[in-house]
Parts: sequence; structure tokens; C-alpha cells
Amino acid sequence: MMKKHLLFSFIAIAGLLLFAGCDKPTENYPPVDANLLIGTWTATDQPTEHWRFDTQRSGETWDTSDDVQEGEGTKFNWSTESDQLRIDLYGQMGQHVYYDWTVTHQTPDTLTFKDIYDLSRTFVKI
Repeated sequence: MMKKHLLFSFIAIAGLLLFAGCDKPTENYPPVDANLLIGTWTATDQPTEHWRFDTQRSGETWDTSDDVQEGEGTKFNWSTESDQLRIDLYGQMGQHVYYDWTVTHQTPDTLTFKDIYDLSRTFVKI
């Protein structure tokens, strides 16, 4: 009986160690170039969605399909750290929403990132 519990305990510990070693590998992307972010970007999967990044690390987002134009959109602040882009949105009703994006590809005209759900999106500068 004791041997059976000892064997079960050994198998359980071995299983835990096996799964603990199977973490998703961390990918390292080049650091975000904040200077390349400055300007207005449009989502390739939803061309009515716009994001404008200003030099003061502030900006605005709007969607023309919702009949919202530039100057009427949601204000945000942004920051970068390594390959991370953080957006802090401030809604008209006082809500505060964060987006944390991992920038996987960046050129002067293209920005691709993954969100916290590992979904990838691409934007082009207009």
C-alpha cells in the first residue's frame, strides 16, 4: 500500500516537472522605434479604424464607420519599453482602458503587433 502511494506521488511530481518545463518560448523582437510611430495609422483589416500618435506621447483613435472623425475620437497616451507598446485610452465616460501590444514588425510605413491574446494586427501609415 505504501509503495503504491509512493509510486503515485513520484508520477505526480514527475508530471508537474514535465509541464513546468513546457512554458511557451518568449520571442524577442527589436525594440520599438518611437520616432517611427509618429503619424496616423490605419488598420489593414478595418480601414475605417485610425490611430494618430503624436510626439508628446499622446494621440487619438477614431473609427469613421461609427461616424467619428479626427478631433472627435478617444484620446490616449502611449509609451514604449523594449518591444512593448502600451496604450492608455481615456473614454468620454471617464473609463480608462489599457492595451499592451508586442510590436513584431515595424517599418516607417507598417506596424504589426500581437495583443495579449496573441492576435496579430497590421497597420499602415497614411
